[in-house]
Amino acid sequence: MFVTTFKFDAKTDKVLEDLMQHYGTVSKAAVLRKAIALLNVAKRYEQLDGSVVLRRDGQDVKVLMR
Repeated sequence: MFVTTFKFDAKTDKVLEDLMQHYGTVSKAAVLRKAIALLNVAKRYEQLDGSVVLRRDGQDVKVLMR
């Protein structure tokens, strides 16, 4: 396994901490692995305009990824 070091600003660090708690992960690296996996899924379903359509409360929501 490779080791990579990242430096985050305080706001991003707080988001990572919140996501750790929400998903019950033991590290920020685990959160980043989940985020990378999700982005890989989004890439597979990305539309030509760079958007991904999500469904929330029975409604489609178009999210621009680029």
